[in-house]
Amino acid sequence: MIALPATATRGGRAPTGPFQPAASSDRRLKLLLWGDSGVGKTSLALQFPHPAVIDLEGGTEHYGDRFTFDVLKATTADEIMAAVDWLLAHPHEFRTLVIDPITVYWDALQAKWSEIFLRRNKGSKGHHLEFYSFQARDWMTIKAEWKELVRKLIALDMNVIVTARQKALYADTGFMRSIGETFDGERTLPYLFDSILRLYRDDKGRYMAENLKDRSGKLPPGHFEVSYAALAAALGEESLGRAAVPVQTATPDQLRTLHDLVQAAGITPAVLTERLAAYGATRLDDLTTENAALIIGKLQTAVAAKAPASTPVQEDDHAQS
Repeated sequence: MIALPATATRGGRAPTGPFQPAASSDRRLKLLLWGDSGVGKTSLALQFPHPAVIDLEGGTEHYGDRFTFDVLKATTADEIMAAVDWLLAHPHEFRTLVIDPITVYWDALQAKWSEIFLRRNKGSKGHHLEFYSFQARDWMTIKAEWKELVRKLIALDMNVIVTARQKALYADTGFMRSIGETFDGERTLPYLFDSILRLYRDDKGRYMAENLKDRSGKLPPGHFEVSYAALAAALGEESLGRAAVPVQTATPDQLRTLHDLVQAAGITPAVLTERLAAYGATRLDDLTTENAALIIGKLQTAVAAKAPASTPVQEDDHAQS
């Protein structure tokens, strides 16, 4: 049961039980730009306020004298995750994170786990001495790390602009019949983003965008001539330029208390992982201070009452971020 303050209000109305009156929020921009080479994905992304760029294929090398930005030239999945972790936890002046392109991250993530499985899973059907072919259960591990990056990008209090290459879209008939184009990346990629634009150049050479998704309702619908000025006018310069607030993660004292309580409650690693997922975390270290305090309270109650190990964190509680 969620305890709500009796005096809490939002929008002038008191909450009803566990439900709060709805209110709009000034969400950070999470934008996917995809398209063929030469359509302006990188140059458009670099015009957003104070960008920190994770450059995965050297695409920013041509723009250092045209735009002001900081860059990390990354080659591995671990470098990318570490950079996002740093942005989450530390004060900084950046307003925008650009990942250019996410296509290479997805390839690098698979390369990472292919090398790990090649060393570790020598008895697997996927092991072929010099290379490894992923088996069905292997994808669970790869997708788990992908989801961890997605969760962190959503939590990041910055504009997140991700580019992706374009590839052919084939009909699901087994005859490799091309029926159009799509983004090149992990197939659940669009679910991360509130806004998705396909960039292209028309027969007049103009830089164009097709609005494929826009939860904000602020971007022009359909096809339109794209520029940063047009996007900033639609989304608001003040919203795009506001300072980032670091995510406060669990303190050392909280982590010590959590470890002790988890042990006292007899919670297994598998159950702990399942319960943490409801709070958008994969490890205790990933918890925010607020969520850590919430779980500590639940565990203390469970331990005091000698509750079963599987019940300290209730499934129907709403995780806070």
